[in-house]
Amino acid sequence: MAKRKRVSLTKARIDAEILRQTLAGYAQVNQITADERRARLRALSDSEAHALFDDLCDTHQRMGRHDGDWEKLDRLRLEQKRAIRPAFERLARAKGLL
Repeated sequence: MAKRKRVSLTKARIDAEILRQTLAGYAQVNQITADERRARLRALSDSEAHALFDDLCDTHQRMGRHDGDWEKLDRLRLEQKRAIRPAFERLARAKGLL
């Protein structure tokens, strides 16, 4: 017969408390992020909002063609990230961050 592992109730309470605090922290971060997003979107000019909308529509059309092939969708997302990475690297170098 295998020995049962003893579980410390004190440890379980600490872990539960850490989990509770972690989840509460995530909820706070999510709220802050949502508030910042709302503020940023409210501050967009008409032309910026229109450009964002056009970009979202374009992305939706490109992503919508994956026909349920999630690996294809992941590859497309990776290709897009690879395509914009050089621009971010140039910007970081220009700002002296790299």
